[in-house]
Amino acid sequence: MGVAYFIVLERKIDGLDAIFDGKMLALAAEDLDAIAPQLGVRTISEFISIDPAQAASFMNDEGIDVGNMELPALQQFSAQDGLATVRALLTRPEATPAVQDLQDCERILSIAAQHGVGWHLEVDF
Repeated sequence: MGVAYFIVLERKIDGLDAIFDGKMLALAAEDLDAIAPQLGVRTISEFISIDPAQAASFMNDEGIDVGNMELPALQQFSAQDGLATVRALLTRPEATPAVQDLQDCERILSIAAQHGVGWHLEVDF
């Protein structure tokens, strides 16, 4: 199956299809993260977050006892911050394998920015 990243918006935006493949973005994330600091933007991986209850459920399903483990709170990010990263990465040849996913992120985050809606990335296994 493989790993994929997907965008989770703080709230639904009527008429916006926020679905995209996300597999190539996940596959290229390490390379993209390596060039982001050179471009003066946040890395793609910095936008990953998950609701602690979802994380605990996933970990329990995988046989990991969360017990008294304190999981980090869900973080939401501004669409403008995400757009800065995505647009900067799109200027680089290293982004070629993930161009379609990055363009989809740009489309979604542009509309989210217009509506003042926060977001984060989640990982699908």
